[in-house]
Amino acid sequence: MDQGMKTTYHDFLVVGGGPAGIQAGILLQNKNLDYLILERTSAVGAHWSHYPRHRSLISINKRFTGSDNAEFNLRHDWNSLLTTAESQKPFTEYTDELYPSADTLLQYLKDVVVNHDLNIKYETEVSYITKSNGLFRVSSGHEVFECKHLLLGMGGKPWFPNVPGIDLPEIDTYENVSLDKKLFENKRVLILGKGNSAFECGEYLANTASILHFVSPRQIQFAWNTHYVGDLRAVRNNLLDMYQLKSQHAILNGSITNIDYDPNCADGRFKVDFAFSLTPEDPVSTIYYDNIIACTGFKYVDTSMFDPEKIPVQIDERPALRGKFPKVDPDWQYAGVENMYAIGAPMQTVNFRKNAGGFIHGFRYTIKTLVDLIAEKSFDIPYPSTKLSNYNISDLADYMSSRMNSCSSIYQMYNELCDVIKYNRETDSFTYYKDYPLGLLSRKFRADEIVTFTFNFGCRGGEDAFTYVLEATPESPEKSIFIHPVIRSYDSTFGVKDELHLLENLESTWDDEELHLQPLRSMLRRSYKMHVVMAEQEQRTKAS
Repeated sequence: MDQGMKTTYHDFLVVGGGPAGIQAGILLQNKNLDYLILERTSAVGAHWSHYPRHRSLISINKRFTGSDNAEFNLRHDWNSLLTTAESQKPFTEYTDELYPSADTLLQYLKDVVVNHDLNIKYETEVSYITKSNGLFRVSSGHEVFECKHLLLGMGGKPWFPNVPGIDLPEIDTYENVSLDKKLFENKRVLILGKGNSAFECGEYLANTASILHFVSPRQIQFAWNTHYVGDLRAVRNNLLDMYQLKSQHAILNGSITNIDYDPNCADGRFKVDFAFSLTPEDPVSTIYYDNIIACTGFKYVDTSMFDPEKIPVQIDERPALRGKFPKVDPDWQYAGVENMYAIGAPMQTVNFRKNAGGFIHGFRYTIKTLVDLIAEKSFDIPYPSTKLSNYNISDLADYMSSRMNSCSSIYQMYNELCDVIKYNRETDSFTYYKDYPLGLLSRKFRADEIVTFTFNFGCRGGEDAFTYVLEATPESPEKSIFIHPVIRSYDSTFGVKDELHLLENLESTWDDEELHLQPLRSMLRRSYKMHVVMAEQEQRTKAS
């Protein structure tokens, strides 16, 4: 024990009082588990007090869906947490804006904390984390907090690519660029990046700057094509109109080889050298700018705060992640560090760019699943399930159809979370598990006794979202492009033995008798028959 240091123990420590930390606190509290949230500032949601810089969120706040089903409505409410306090209103009742202000989100988070009476210690900045005898020791000032389970939900810190000159102090960054438009009047501005933060800044200056150029080595990825909500959203891309209609602002695909600064240069303070020829007739690859704004994203791993011998945090080296995230296992545990888990944005690395895992409307569900997994592993609290006794195949299909038409969890976390239907041979009944990780099926289940249901998108083959001709038919539902249910059964090695795609539907409902329910029942009968045969074989073996 450190001399003169006050030491406090909790079963769980949650580092960070943002949406992820608050969600974890609610779920731990619901299970009567001992926890404490450590927040470095004097209020929750500190990240959102500064970001987005221009205050408008890009998370959908769809107030009306035509349904009074609260679970269905969460499909289109991207800001609410999974709350349980009766006094807590959903986020949709806070504002009628489709893309609300971050200030509204801040107020919502503060209300959630008060209404759930969460256990939070403010102004507690974590400086160092080590581990001894199976317990984490988290240092903050003159205090040490010990725990068995550590959930890390700190916000990201600015990340910059390896570009010579990018560290010049005269370069503005997304986090510190001035919001005073007059400073940019009639200026030539280069924005580093082509993501939502880059276009957020560009849109703000579109009618102020004389020239706006956006540059990165990668082409723009549109969310409407990729279905990844972190890619460029339509609400941020009005500037592309001006580019395509040749109104000066432009998009550059290429790399920067060097940035120089000369405050006395008549052509512009910044001389930028590019690794491409800008036009076929002009081989010169140097342009001058008055201002540069770096909008290059955030990094969600800081190895300096960990004891390298006791907590060897690994960086995920996959090229697409560019060293911004820790390496985590399918259960969101830090690779090689028992009982230390990522919550919030880093959870998306399990299935990167494939669903909403890095955003509130995704990680509210993965955090719930994570808490359920830990509760089962460490506290013998069974993973939540529902016994379906006296259910025949039609009953089971109806139950699954109801989930398909209402659930938000696997709708947002498609192809990562799934529902698992386990056949109980001894009782000839089913047990239904919701929101289980596809990557962990073999940890809990026998392959030959389960059927899974998840959602997925199809593949357009690179074609634009608005020009693609739909090919799916009742005879070929596997060609469905939009989100649709996928049901699978498995062989003994968890290879897919049978797979059913239910035909995509304009309103995302799957209750048509011929198109959806009959194929679902047929699929379940095939799997059910297999289970019955195996059960009879086991009984004959025991009898002999």
